[in-house]
Amino acid sequence: MQSNQTNRQNTPSVVQDGGTAAASGFSMGKSLFAEKPESLYQVKRIRCGNVNCWLVTGSKALPTNGSVLVDAGRKEDFPRLEQICRQHQVKLILLTHAHPDHAGSAALLRKSLRIPVALGRLDLPLLEHPNIRPLHCRGWLGKGLLALSRRELAQPGTPFVPELLLEGGEDFYRYGFSIRAIALPGHTAGSMGYEINHRFLCTGDAVMNLPWPTPALLFENGEQAAESTAKIAGLGKRVILPGHGAALWNREW
Repeated sequence: MQSNQTNRQNTPSVVQDGGTAAASGFSMGKSLFAEKPESLYQVKRIRCGNVNCWLVTGSKALPTNGSVLVDAGRKEDFPRLEQICRQHQVKLILLTHAHPDHAGSAALLRKSLRIPVALGRLDLPLLEHPNIRPLHCRGWLGKGLLALSRRELAQPGTPFVPELLLEGGEDFYRYGFSIRAIALPGHTAGSMGYEINHRFLCTGDAVMNLPWPTPALLFENGEQAAESTAKIAGLGKRVILPGHGAALWNREW
C-alpha cells in the first residue's frame, strides 16, 4: 500500500470532484493512457456524503441518447439525484450492491423516472433487510466502519424487484453503452462491478479509498472478497472508481 502523499499525487486526474473523465483514458489536458485521445464516454463523480455515485454520459466523439447512473446513494439523496438524472436523461441505474448507502434512492428514482434498475440477483433480499446476512471486518479501520454501519443496516429498506437481476457477464449495449457487469462477491454475495469501455471499473465496496486504498474492509465472505480482489487486479490497466473515496489506479491498493 502506498503512502497517502504518494496516492494523492497518483490519483487519476480524470475524475476529480465534480469533474469529468474520458473513458478512453483522456481528460482535459492530461492523458491516462498512451492512446489516441478520442473520448468515448464522460464519467462524473457525484458525492453523496461519503458515498460515490458515478454518472456515465456520451461525448462529442460518441454521442449517446441519455446517461447511466452507477449507484443511487441514500434515501435522503433522492431530490438531488433526481434532478441530476433528469438533467442528464439517465435511462438506467446500475447498483453495485444493495446496502442502503448505495441503493437507498433506487426505488424512488425508478418510480419517478420510470427507468430500469440492475442489481446482482443474490443481493435482492438486502433491499428489504440490509442486515439479513452478517458482515465481518478486518483491521481496526474495518471495526470502526462496521460499528458506524450497524445502525444504518438495521433500518428496513424499500423492497422492490429490479428489472435486471444480474449474475455477472451481462452487457448493456442495448442501452447504448459499452458497459459490462462483473461479479465481485465478498462484500455482499451479489456485489457487481461495472467495467466501462475496458478502461474504468466501478467497484462499489470491493475496493475502497477511504481514507486510503484498501480491498473490502467489510464483507459477508472473506474468501470471496479476496478472490474478487484478485479478479480486479487481473484486469490490469484500469482506473478504479470506488464506492467511497477518489478514483485510483488499479493495483494501487
